Amino acid sequence: MKRYFLIAITSLTIGLAGQAMAKEMDMAKLTCKEVGSMPPARIIGVAMWMSGYMHGKAGNTMVDGEMAHANAEKIVSYCKSNASATLASAVEAVSK
Repeated sequence: MKRYFLIAITSLTIGLAGQAMAKEMDMAKLTCKEVGSMPPARIIGVAMWMSGYMHGKAGNTMVDGEMAHANAEKIVSYCKSNASATLASAVEAVSK
């Protein structure tokens, strides 16, 4: 039962994030300032995409919710100090 609940929640979240990201964007050029000016739902969609991208690059299929939250806080802190940095460079800087 828990498994089906998790699948349902994941599907719903992905569906909502997809609606929030209806506009096409080049994720490699997206700056911290641009992300900061987005509505919250779009920011969540961008964060989910970046998380999936980074996990895919690393060949890691596991998701740790607490670690994802901690990393998101580090990225937000980095972006506040480096508004012109790309989001990709912020993720790279924080992951080192």
